[in-house]
Amino acid sequence: KKAEELAEKIMEGKFSMSDFLEQIEAMGKMGGLSSIMSQIPGMGGMKLPKEFDAAKQEGKMKKWKFAIQSMTAAERADPAIIDSKRIFRISKGSGVSEAEVRELLKNYEQAKKMMKMMGGGGLKRGPLGRLARKFKF
Repeated sequence: KKAEELAEKIMEGKFSMSDFLEQIEAMGKMGGLSSIMSQIPGMGGMKLPKEFDAAKQEGKMKKWKFAIQSMTAAERADPAIIDSKRIFRISKGSGVSEAEVRELLKNYEQAKKMMKMMGGGGLKRGPLGRLARKFKF
C-alpha cells in the first residue's frame, strides 16, 4: 500500500524529502545497498566501479537521515526553500557537515528526477516490480 501511495506521489511530481527519508529507511530494512544490488536482476554478478563503495554509501545515507530529521516540516515538504542559512542550521542540528547536506539535496533532486522519469509505473511492473514484491512493498 505504501508503494502505491508513493507511486501516486511520484506520478503527480510530489516526491518530498520525507518520502526520500522513507526510501533510505526502507533500504536499510532490506539489508543495505549491497543486498539490494544483489537482488536486482543482472546486477548481482556485475562489477561496480571502484569508486562505488556500498559501505561508504550506506554511511552517507545514515548521515542524510540525520540531516532530514533536522529539517522543519516545511523544508521536508519543499526542499527548494533550503538556502545557505538553512543548510547551516540543518548541519548544526544534525552533526552533518554543510557539504554533506548539500550532497543530500543534490541526490534528492537526482532521485526526484529519476522517479519522475519512471512515472511511478516502474514500481508496479518489470524488474523493479518483482524486487518490490520480493521485499513486500
